[in-house]
Amino acid sequence: MHMDDHDDGQDPKEKINYKAAFRLLYGLVKTRKRPFLVAFVYMSAATLLNLLIPIIAKYVIDTALPAKDPRALLLATGVYLATTLLFLYFNYLQVLQLARAGQGLIVELKHRILAHMLTLDLEFYAATPVGRLNARVQSDTSTLYALFTNTVITIVNDLMMFAVVFFVMAYYNLKLTLMLVPMFPVLAGIGWVFVKVTSPMFVRVRKIAAEVPGFLTEQLNGVGVLQAFGREADTSLKMEALNQKKFTAEINVELYTVVFFLSIVFLHPAATAAVFYIGGQMTLEGRLTVGVIVMFILYLGYLFEPIFRFSEHLSIIQRSFSAGHRIAKILELRPTLTEPDKPRFMNTVRDSIEFRNVWMRYKEEAGWVLKDVSFKLPRGRSLAILGETGGGKTTVTSLLFRFYDFQKGHIEIDGTDIRKLSLGSLRSAIGLVQQDIYLFPGTVMDNLKLMDTSIPDSRVHDAIRLMGIEAFFKKHPLDKKVKEKGANLSIGEKQVISLARAMVLDQEVLVLDEATSNMDPHTERLITTAIKNLLRHKTVIIIAHRLSTVRNADRVMMISGGEVKELGTHDELLALGGLYSKYYRLQFGEGE
Repeated sequence: MHMDDHDDGQDPKEKINYKAAFRLLYGLVKTRKRPFLVAFVYMSAATLLNLLIPIIAKYVIDTALPAKDPRALLLATGVYLATTLLFLYFNYLQVLQLARAGQGLIVELKHRILAHMLTLDLEFYAATPVGRLNARVQSDTSTLYALFTNTVITIVNDLMMFAVVFFVMAYYNLKLTLMLVPMFPVLAGIGWVFVKVTSPMFVRVRKIAAEVPGFLTEQLNGVGVLQAFGREADTSLKMEALNQKKFTAEINVELYTVVFFLSIVFLHPAATAAVFYIGGQMTLEGRLTVGVIVMFILYLGYLFEPIFRFSEHLSIIQRSFSAGHRIAKILELRPTLTEPDKPRFMNTVRDSIEFRNVWMRYKEEAGWVLKDVSFKLPRGRSLAILGETGGGKTTVTSLLFRFYDFQKGHIEIDGTDIRKLSLGSLRSAIGLVQQDIYLFPGTVMDNLKLMDTSIPDSRVHDAIRLMGIEAFFKKHPLDKKVKEKGANLSIGEKQVISLARAMVLDQEVLVLDEATSNMDPHTERLITTAIKNLLRHKTVIIIAHRLSTVRNADRVMMISGGEVKELGTHDELLALGGLYSKYYRLQFGEGE
């Protein structure tokens, strides 16, 4: 996995990668230019209508009132009301259009993030808390929604408003307008300082914001353990400390934002005072009308309104680019395990699965997990893999699924290196029943089909009948609701459903990783009998500690310290009097 080891560390000096974030944001908008363009047209129309109001006020003060013309006053009133209604109408259209475009964009982004994360290796998920990934998909995309539905198009609109207002003011009195020019470099300088100081602060806020749901998810997943050991108070204190850290980071950013905003606010009354004084003198000298001064005062509100909003927009932009930066870092990750350039596809094992002199370690600097492992499993035969915990049993099957890659040797299916096979077709041909079972919310039937509605119910019933576990599914009907992670089922019950699921999916090869480790004796006998029947029809790899589940396997392989110590049939290894014989005596006693 090509990933930064400090991706979610708390380095306060980490800076937002604006280029990467901008590429992400621009790529999203590029596919939806038309909806955003339509929204901009609506907003422009609303803005131009709004800018007519000071001109109407000038007309009333300088023309209608001095002329004492009721018809002119009525006309101005009618134009004002019509302008206001049209402004509200176009504003409504703009908000509606932006909401539709923004929601569509965020839905697409969430789909893109999730689809990309599903391609990443297990190493990535081992190193990244689920809560943090949830923050990427939910919290960060919500931040970007605010950017797309309001901020960006409003900034563009504000720039247009600023330009139009400045042009209209200059048209009526250039000298009074130019008097306002010196404040713009001051504004630019304040804005530059604000961005420079707060950029790393916003990165830190986003990181801590991801920590909170991450910690909460992990603690709620283990709530049973916390309650069993009375760790509720300790967990609450840790959550409080994390929230306090988030509060401190947020309040520091808000403090700088408030100081920046107040600095901008102060310039408005300063500019208004200048217009009153200089414009008033020009009026006394007969060079300016009262209506123009009123118009200038009103336009100053329009002129500073974008500046006030920009101070708020800067905060949203910083947060959005920080969120975009985090999302871009996820999307830039590339899995180590990739599809070959010209993949070969398989749907069945015609001949055999073979490991030849396979060496494997998880990291370059780590020790070897597998050392020179070799075996051959013909189609329709079964292999039981036994050994101590951490000896390398599960690693063998992980390599078969290509969850990881090996460094030396060969793994072949029907003479083809598995690295040349399509990952999808490889994993579709091999079924996995793990000790750690994950069931999805839904019915038992949904879980047996793995949510695939194209699988007919008859296949489910055939699988249950073949395994001889009809009695189990009378106790747990197929329409029974399964809670998240199968919380309303025991571990043994979940394993029965998981094993039945592997049968329903009808894969050529089955890997049973401690598939009967948590079953009561009665259920274990049922499953052992079912496995015995399946051994006649499937190619099966069984990983187990309990030898009662492997005695019927065609061959038994003992692994210790990552090396194959013994390989043969049950009877051969018992007669050998080695490691397998020792395991057997420990479980069944000397008399067996």
